[in-house]
Amino acid sequence: MTTDPLERLILDATEADRATIAEVLGDRIGIDRSSGRVVLLPGYSPLSARSKVLLVLLASKAAHLLGLREGELVRTQEVVLVSGLPAGTVAPKLKELREDHLVAQGADRAYYVPNALLQRVTEQLRREE
Repeated sequence: MTTDPLERLILDATEADRATIAEVLGDRIGIDRSSGRVVLLPGYSPLSARSKVLLVLLASKAAHLLGLREGELVRTQEVVLVSGLPAGTVAPKLKELREDHLVAQGADRAYYVPNALLQRVTEQLRREE
């Protein structure tokens, strides 16, 4: 019986994404089991505002994947509340991240990290480690 060499390319992208998200969030952000609320951890504080905003969006995606949050889209005001950053910092960072093709914006003006951009986002966050 011969094995198709292309079968080596088959993987479970959902699991790979989950592992990548968990690794990047690491000691920076946690998710409350009962509420799905994003919890800032000690590794979060020294990061740049850009990374903090990315991490909040990524944590919201993780909470959604875990079934602890209805959707992964996050409005600007929610990023402000969760991140601890001022609105005058968050709004420009979200715009910058969208223009840099690291996040996308839904029809309701909420932001999220599309699966297709996860690799780029995680590379960006690893640079700040």
